[in-house]
Amino acid sequence: MSAFTEANRKAFNDLSATYNSKPWQHKISQQVSDALQQRREWLGVPWIQPNDDDDKSRDVRLLDYACGTGAITKALGPSVTTIRGIDISESMVEKYNEAALSSGLTTEQAHAVAGDLFAEKVSPQLSGPEFQLFDIAVIGLGFHHFEDPALAIKRLAERLKPETGVLVIVDFLPFADEVAREHQHQHQHQHSHENAHSAGEGGASEMAHTIKHTGFTREGMEKLFADGGLEGFGGSVLDEPAVMEMESGRKERKVFVARGRRSATAWGKLRGWFGGLQEVMGGQMGMMRADGRFME
Repeated sequence: MSAFTEANRKAFNDLSATYNSKPWQHKISQQVSDALQQRREWLGVPWIQPNDDDDKSRDVRLLDYACGTGAITKALGPSVTTIRGIDISESMVEKYNEAALSSGLTTEQAHAVAGDLFAEKVSPQLSGPEFQLFDIAVIGLGFHHFEDPALAIKRLAERLKPETGVLVIVDFLPFADEVAREHQHQHQHQHSHENAHSAGEGGASEMAHTIKHTGFTREGMEKLFADGGLEGFGGSVLDEPAVMEMESGRKERKVFVARGRRSATAWGKLRGWFGGLQEVMGGQMGMMRADGRFME
């Protein structure tokens, strides 16, 4: 674990007892929850229908990364069957699991562990089938804490189902006054001080050193997704800004939702190419049956 990641781990361990305890923090969590639910079809996940017992026979898997106490899990839990959370903070993981159990979920349905998917050597605990082949992985207002966003997206994309698994990131657009890179550099310390993790940090100055990025542009996110092996990028900005009641005053941030789908594996692409070739050949030679198979 790098020194920067360790600083985040310690800070969020200390924060866990009062995490998401203020009214403005609850409001932002609700904004994120509403945004995800309103964009369910756009996200492109084969959700289950909560009131359809037959539909629940399908296993729809959610990875809640940097899960905190479980805001994303609460938002999407009714639409999936299996949830796994990961957070570098042991205390946050403890709070998550307590909340999951108290809400009536079994450990098979929802459970979080402490770990770091972006470490040079990932723990064997995170390498088994339990943490593979997710239908959707979500990072809710934690991406700006990640030391290496490109590596983060690549590692998370690898945990998705090829061709169908979706990565979703909810985070902040850049500050409105960041009109140039030079200006951003000159005021980076000030902005980092102000840009507390809105889902639960409370604006405390001791959290400033845990924030790596002051915001992300659409163009930047699209490139990160493409470089990480994701396609079908889409971005959506929430109409209502997030309002943070900081010690230094009231701050507003625009929040975006970005999503992309994991590309097919090399074999999947070859299979798709061969299937298309069959259609072309069948059509040209008049040998294709009505059901799409070659004539015997």
